[in-house]
Amino acid sequence: MAVTAEPGLESATVYVVDFLEPGTVVTRPVRISRAEFQQAFLRLSRDVRLGAKTPQAAARELLHLLPPPAGVETVDSTGDWLLEVYRDQAYTLVPERQEGPVVLTPEADEALRARYLQWCVPRGGGDCLGLLDDGPYLRTDDRRAFALALAFGHVLDETRGALARELLDVRMLVSTVVWTVTLYCMMWVVPEPTTKALAAGMTLLLMGYLGLETVYGLMDGWARMADTAHHATTFEELRAAGEEFGRVLGEDAARAMILAVATLSGHTLGQVLPRVKSLPGFKLAGKQWKTQGGAAVMGRVEVEETALATEEALAQAIAAVETVATSPQGPLAVVMFKKGQGHGSAMAPGGRSARTVIRHRGGNRQVELSDGQRWHLSRGKSAADIPTRDKVGDMLQEVVTQVAKEWGPHRLSQNERRAIDNAMRNGEYWLARLLEREARGRFVHARVEEQFRARLQFNPHGVDVVDPSPGGYKYEILSGSESNLARHGRRMAGEFFRMITF
Repeated sequence: MAVTAEPGLESATVYVVDFLEPGTVVTRPVRISRAEFQQAFLRLSRDVRLGAKTPQAAARELLHLLPPPAGVETVDSTGDWLLEVYRDQAYTLVPERQEGPVVLTPEADEALRARYLQWCVPRGGGDCLGLLDDGPYLRTDDRRAFALALAFGHVLDETRGALARELLDVRMLVSTVVWTVTLYCMMWVVPEPTTKALAAGMTLLLMGYLGLETVYGLMDGWARMADTAHHATTFEELRAAGEEFGRVLGEDAARAMILAVATLSGHTLGQVLPRVKSLPGFKLAGKQWKTQGGAAVMGRVEVEETALATEEALAQAIAAVETVATSPQGPLAVVMFKKGQGHGSAMAPGGRSARTVIRHRGGNRQVELSDGQRWHLSRGKSAADIPTRDKVGDMLQEVVTQVAKEWGPHRLSQNERRAIDNAMRNGEYWLARLLEREARGRFVHARVEEQFRARLQFNPHGVDVVDPSPGGYKYEILSGSESNLARHGRRMAGEFFRMITF
């Protein structure tokens, strides 16, 4: 269905939001043989350019991630030590620089380092995965990457074997692949899992090759492994975690992940299309993508680039995707595709520019103004209906932002903490994240209602807040993640309200 621009929004960037449900059709990982995998990886790796960065830095650049925080605490008497904290518990305390006559060595960390270097001996020797580029011991990110390498098992050896006769930096290329997959998988375990750019293309490629249901199973398996890696202090613990995830992962999924990185890393639209189509089993993956709803998604997207017009649905999707958001509620996959951008400038009252960031299939849409406000416009409403000044909304936004900063695990009630702990013990990490996110939302709502209940109307159903004064507006208080914003617009398609985010 073609989308027609409404008056005042001709220049807006338009997105189509679709929801793909797992389990609607039977899917299974596309078979990739060892020979096919090695031939494809060798061919794809020949034009990968990584520069002089460390493997972790190269992976972060590919995924458009910020560098990790330094996180160094200074102890005056001994020098600089790194303290890593996860869920209010300290797991790693290692020296970065020491002064004085006595050098302190953390025995557990030194033992793990030695076992890691021993593991690297038959794999090129030295620091074969680049885990020690950021310090002398394995930090939490390093332990996760090491556990993933152990989970890959002999598939990682196949990856190295594919490059045996090539004049390439095998260590750099293989370790960058491991780091990229590690950081990509870490996007699965944040409270609102959202992937963009290369990571979004990887998600769609994996949905085609593995099926959405298998991808969700990998998410849970990765969450368990990542949590174990946070606590691990020995090689044996990391090996057990890696082997457990390896059983969930399987050879075909491991090969698909590695090929996805090699296919999409650092290439333009024109380069990505032939690389994607050259992958072993691509036609079968494309059929699987279609049966899960992918063909219908692309049918609602106006493909303007000539290079995309004649491509199959999966190739089109990987080249055109902007964002993929996954949610354990359902669960769902939300796929947003850019529809194109016109010329000129759409304006809202007060001289502010306005752009549509999400257009829903019901005709409702979400508009972002140049001053940062975000409004949900029901069908028939336009940017002209947005007030020039909204003192109530501005006041709500200021308070919501401040209250959200006060949130922390110490705010959990006994029942909330018990429910989260139970989910963690049962291995339902997605549920634990969801419960924590919902607890944070309840905290913010309760604190805001305390401050404004005398003058505003708060509702248990429908739009959260209504200004009952003449000419007043409606407001929805919500976490500002891609999937949550999309979900609220879909749920309240007929309402006109400002979105107050935290």
